[in-house]
Amino acid sequence: MKINTLSNEKGTILVTMLLLMVIVTLIGVIAINTATVDIQITGNTKRESIAMGAAEAGVDLSIPLIELTLASGQLTTSSSGVVYTIGSLANLDDGGTYDKDTTLIESEIFNDQSDAELKDFNTDVAISSFGSDQAGINIDIDRMYSYAIEGSSIEFAAGYEGIGAGAGGGGIGILYKINSQGVK
Repeated sequence: MKINTLSNEKGTILVTMLLLMVIVTLIGVIAINTATVDIQITGNTKRESIAMGAAEAGVDLSIPLIELTLASGQLTTSSSGVVYTIGSLANLDDGGTYDKDTTLIESEIFNDQSDAELKDFNTDVAISSFGSDQAGINIDIDRMYSYAIEGSSIEFAAGYEGIGAGAGGGGIGILYKINSQGVK
């Protein structure tokens, strides 16, 4: 008795099912890898957003610190007009190169800084935990330079232009460089 091997279909379903299982397994592995990468991208995007918000908050917190320090003539972190508390949240940089009554940040607010100081990021205010997301903030405040504003004191007294820019400030403009890094 002769067996026709070309018309023998025994085992075809087994081979077909094995190939189908391999294809389904590959699709599953690819789907899991894609989902894992998407989750990592989403997490990185969230951390980036939190860090960016913290960095923006650092700039927003620096402005009242500078204004209050200029208005009072010394480093001031709170006032009856503007509530700005660093307290236990942050460390103010004391470089040790100034006398005990002057911190490095106070010097950086009142005095023009060197090019080396302007190039480097030296943390002046470090807030370790900020907001509900517990983001950290590192802030570097540098006074770039001051300049005389054109016009008379009377001209600027008519429309107050901000701290250090009006007649009370002697018609002097001051430019600050505020670098803020959010850390998540």
